[in-house]
Amino acid sequence: MQLELVGQPIQANAPILIKHCSTNSYLASDLLEYRNDFGVEYEVNVHNYSTKNKSQNLALEQKGVLSSGIPTKFSCDENIWCVSTAPDPSFDYDIEAPVLTFENLLTEIK
Repeated sequence: MQLELVGQPIQANAPILIKHCSTNSYLASDLLEYRNDFGVEYEVNVHNYSTKNKSQNLALEQKGVLSSGIPTKFSCDENIWCVSTAPDPSFDYDIEAPVLTFENLLTEIK
């Protein structure tokens, strides 16, 4: 199904792969938490994480089942992304930006 849905609308909460155009590799995240002033963030990198099992590429190409341009190994969880929707309408609210004044900043530093 990986190549069958190229160019189709993305369904909410469905697993997707995002390919980096310049390197032709998939975006990945290892789910290590990095805490900063904005909360928890995750590092994103460009790497194809795939299963280690051997695929029968040459045999399938000889039969004409697939060509060399079609990926045959399954992508691991690090490469799989999901566009999630809110669980209920109560999550629909504007995010309030913190007011940064000199006094607030000085209090934060102390």
